[in-house]
Amino acid sequence: MNEHIREWFAANEESAWKTARALWAHPEVAYEESGSCRIMADYMEENGFQVETFKIRSGDGKPNGLKAIFGHGKPVIGILGELDALPGLAQSENCCEERREGPVHGCGHNLLAAGCAAAAIAAKYVMEQENLAGTIVYYGCPAEETISGKVLMASMGAFDNLDICLTWHPGGGPGFLIEFAGTALTNIIYEFHGKTAHAADNAHMGRSALDAAELMNVGCNYLREHVTKDVTFHYSYLSAGTAPNIVPEYAAVNYFVRANSRKTCDEVVARVTKIAEGAAMMTETSMKIASQIGCYEYLVNHRLNRAAYEAWKKIPPIEYSEEDKAYASALYINIHGREAENVESLLQTGIVPPKGVTDTTDCGSTDVADVTQICPTINTFGFGIAGRIPGHHWGVTACAGSEIGKKGMIFAAKGLAQLCFDALADPSVIEESQREFRESRKGMAPYKSRV
Repeated sequence: MNEHIREWFAANEESAWKTARALWAHPEVAYEESGSCRIMADYMEENGFQVETFKIRSGDGKPNGLKAIFGHGKPVIGILGELDALPGLAQSENCCEERREGPVHGCGHNLLAAGCAAAAIAAKYVMEQENLAGTIVYYGCPAEETISGKVLMASMGAFDNLDICLTWHPGGGPGFLIEFAGTALTNIIYEFHGKTAHAADNAHMGRSALDAAELMNVGCNYLREHVTKDVTFHYSYLSAGTAPNIVPEYAAVNYFVRANSRKTCDEVVARVTKIAEGAAMMTETSMKIASQIGCYEYLVNHRLNRAAYEAWKKIPPIEYSEEDKAYASALYINIHGREAENVESLLQTGIVPPKGVTDTTDCGSTDVADVTQICPTINTFGFGIAGRIPGHHWGVTACAGSEIGKKGMIFAAKGLAQLCFDALADPSVIEESQREFRESRKGMAPYKSRV
């Protein structure tokens, strides 16, 4: 491990944890991250970064995202943080269920945002101490949970000048570099407008928007037989009328359409939209698309993954205390109702080597994927959360405010900072990663954000 990185964390890990705790204590959902944005902007400014804030569909009209820059010239290394929390998972940091009202960091984004910021600041410090040229750019990204924040940022050109980009996401189990392509996704909202009428006395005078929405869903369910195996779609009602005795004049459904490639996803969305138009025609209602945004499939960069693995190997493993182990054990019991067979396995300390092969079977989606289509990108998953806890769960929230969360965050931040140093000190890391990136995108259409 680079000695200057070790030195910086020895002096500053408590301030990084204080920042993570501040985010944890004031969670904000997608597009409403103005307070979180301010916390991170202050932290980066205090540590010598030039900060630009911006608004992306801001719920209160205040900035909800930021870009913090240090240095100048090439190479330019981006580091992604995420600011948004989840609704309805509020919980204390205790290992027993103590639910509260309001949103919470049930995906550990407080650790992600502060940990990636600490990595950027530590990279700045080692650049200053060793007189290394280059630029570090930290991004505080809104609205990851809606798989849209980075898509909108990409449409603004936020990532266009990056040579490589790095990020991390908290998780249980051993750490690993993401090597799955995931799926391209489109989130699209269809609205139907009809005519209200008394549902008993004169329903013939009404035109039911709800009928249109339901007919659309029936048609889409028949469509499932006639798409390729990699395609999935699911939906929920956003509005389905008011009272049973009133013909609904308005209904809305929210669709997620996924496929292994952006091209296939776009083709299926076009077919789903035709079904919506047909449902409106059958019911003599009108249909419009209220919003549409989509992410790409994840483009794995194996060369940069290898560099990341080598960087993390240089970081001393996490040392968990007996109190940490007791916490993880009690958390497991409180969630699953039984003791863990192997308590040691609940707190992993290392990172597994990448396989060097892209897995195309995973069906998850992330807006980080759009960044992978713009420049070589790595995403490390693991650390900060006890193992065998469901995602988006009160147990994740508890860990994200606990000593386990702190230790995982610092370990992740050190690895990211070390990777920055390795890439700055050895130009071949970036050169070879970019060569692979260009080869991977051969034959693909130029990136265009789906907003």
